[in-house]
Amino acid sequence: MLTPRLEMILKHIKGSSVADIGTDHAYIPIELAKDITYRTIIATDLRPGPLKIAHANLCKYNLEHRVELRLGSGILPITPGETDTVIIAGMGGLLVADILAEAMEQAKQAKLLLLQPMNAQAELRKWLCEHQFQIIEEDIAIEGFKVYNLLLVAYGECNFYQKEIDYHIPDSLLGHRYFDQLAEKKQREFGKIVAGLKHSLQPDTEKLAYYEQLSEELEEKKRRNI
Repeated sequence: MLTPRLEMILKHIKGSSVADIGTDHAYIPIELAKDITYRTIIATDLRPGPLKIAHANLCKYNLEHRVELRLGSGILPITPGETDTVIIAGMGGLLVADILAEAMEQAKQAKLLLLQPMNAQAELRKWLCEHQFQIIEEDIAIEGFKVYNLLLVAYGECNFYQKEIDYHIPDSLLGHRYFDQLAEKKQREFGKIVAGLKHSLQPDTEKLAYYEQLSEELEEKKRRNI
């Protein structure tokens, strides 16, 4: 059974050719392979172990002939322009940035990058803007107490955000049905950092001021969402 996080990713896939990077159990490729409209489905992983698991799972549904498994780092196993959509999900935001930086030509030529960072979302948004990747749209999914972001990205001119808080929770998400849950998650993150800095024997006053400002800007954004 697909989780809400994976269903969110599937909902945003465009085109008829897809690459799932770091596929692990190949849950997304399995769903895609059931649909004949997807003519090319590639699943990659850095290690042979996950690819063996992916192959075994595909065989359970007699879909092994529909998905090409490739061993390699990030999106390097993909030829530039080979697929319409490239999925990089379930990894840290900094690792996602490293994967894109490692194979910039493949990243630039993808029509759509679906990026689902597990953490460091703000750092990933900054990296994308600094390297001329446009964040076209964002989405949110909820699984129990966990909140997940999805970034729809393509190479092109990126407009930098006006405020620092926007890198953590952009205005484009205002009005989303799960905005409040995401804002609460961010509020907890900021609060934990602020509390830790205040109890430090030698607090980093600059960092403390930064996160206190973020907390204030987040409160203002929450009021705007009402």
